[in-house]
Amino acid sequence: MGWKMSMIIIENKEQKEDDDKILKALDKEDFEFQEELSIDFDFYQKDESICIGYYNDNIIILDDYQIKAKSLERAKGLKLIKEEKQLVDLFPSAEILTVACHSAMNYHGYSLIQNGKKIRLKRISSDEKLLEFGERFEEEKQIYEGSYQKSGQNYWKNEDEFDEDELEDLDEEDLLMYADYSEDQLMEDFTFGVAKRRLKIRLDSEENDLMEKVIFKKYISPNSENPKTDEKEVPKNKWKQYGLFFLFIVLYQVLKRYIFND
Repeated sequence: MGWKMSMIIIENKEQKEDDDKILKALDKEDFEFQEELSIDFDFYQKDESICIGYYNDNIIILDDYQIKAKSLERAKGLKLIKEEKQLVDLFPSAEILTVACHSAMNYHGYSLIQNGKKIRLKRISSDEKLLEFGERFEEEKQIYEGSYQKSGQNYWKNEDEFDEDELEDLDEEDLLMYADYSEDQLMEDFTFGVAKRRLKIRLDSEENDLMEKVIFKKYISPNSENPKTDEKEVPKNKWKQYGLFFLFIVLYQVLKRYIFND
């Protein structure tokens, strides 16, 4: 399965629910409510929307790569970007975890804010070397424990069993599937292992109740040029077309049998 997602997870022990204040902190106060949906849909909506849900004493924000682009891609070390500062003002003592990934590029990145300070940031992809600031936290350390260093990069042993005699006839490209794993190839391990820190479940696991039971509210800019198609209307229109076509066939057969044959 391919993944493309970015989310902000905010500790919410007091179970506050105020989407308007969250949108304002993200500089999206003009966004309007569009619909309710479960997370069993595309994490990446492709319309620059904001989806907000609540789970396990956390606020989950799916930001459609908007905040992530600034907080992970254009971040200056461990400095907070404007939106992060405003979230900290809203939740001063909360832990705030940002996680993002993109399978097509083996990209993953994340940052961790505690008590108003960013203490950790990391990102890596197939065409970008590891960039990291701050100390690794517990969930990361558990993954790095199985790694080894080669040419200044982290690798993990491929534990799959294979017959070495069979490898003699393989070309260099086919041999890659038997090679050890580089850090970018462990995208799922890092992305969902880190997110589990707050969610208490792995999002790529089939056994979790977040995917179907948690209802998210989707907000979108009133000036959006890419509004989502009303999926409920499309099937109805199609069924009307099929129904009229079927009715025409039935009428034609009746006329052909009882009128035209006379």
